[in-house]
Amino acid sequence: MKSLKQLCTPRDSVFDPQRRDTVLDLADLIGDRIEPGDFFGENYITEGMKTLLEHAFRRMEGKSAQGVFKLKQAMGGGKTHNLLALGLLAQHPEFRKKVMGGF
Repeated sequence: MKSLKQLCTPRDSVFDPQRRDTVLDLADLIGDRIEPGDFFGENYITEGMKTLLEHAFRRMEGKSAQGVFKLKQAMGGGKTHNLLALGLLAQHPEFRKKVMGGF
């Protein structure tokens, strides 16, 4: 069996000291301070995020009556991360197919 080091190669940005301490919050989304191409290029779309995006966009398209989504992740940015992804896709429809095209 291969080791984790053999299977994973970190992106160069992981070692960039200018990006190491970057923490995004919802104010960055509202202030249009997040580049969606960079955000989605650096982040993995989890199964939970897929579910949120699918259901939220169904609601926004009038195809679902579900309007409340309870995010139940542990502390550490997961909930904010999901909301940032949803907000960026809502603000920048040109990224929807690239990000959501596979589900």
